[in-house]
Amino acid sequence: MALALGSICGLAIVIVMNRAGMLAERSGLAVLLAAIAAFWPVFAIADGHDEILHLAVFAGFLALALAGFVRGALWLVAGLALHGLWDAGLALGRPPGPAFWPAFCAALDLAAAAALALLWRRGRLA
Repeated sequence: MALALGSICGLAIVIVMNRAGMLAERSGLAVLLAAIAAFWPVFAIADGHDEILHLAVFAGFLALALAGFVRGALWLVAGLALHGLWDAGLALGRPPGPAFWPAFCAALDLAAAAALALLWRRGRLA
């Protein structure tokens, strides 16, 4: 169920952002990537996991969001896909936060990245 709901939410985010004109510039996608990456440090702090690791990973995705804002939307699409893979990898262990979160977030990230890649390929992404 988490995979299905995550996929639906990821696609809904891209559809709404696209229809509202929010994809005419890259800032919305940069904020999306940074915000999504911020969940893991919050969960790590709440659950007493390795906060430093999750803050470092967040910093990496924040840097990728900045690079995507400056260099191009494809960096942001790649960042979402990489974050989805990070989530999937965490699902194999005992990650902080709710048990459903890694699957939900991985599906959201990967569905959004796929939809954005399709828009980019069709020339509809800034």
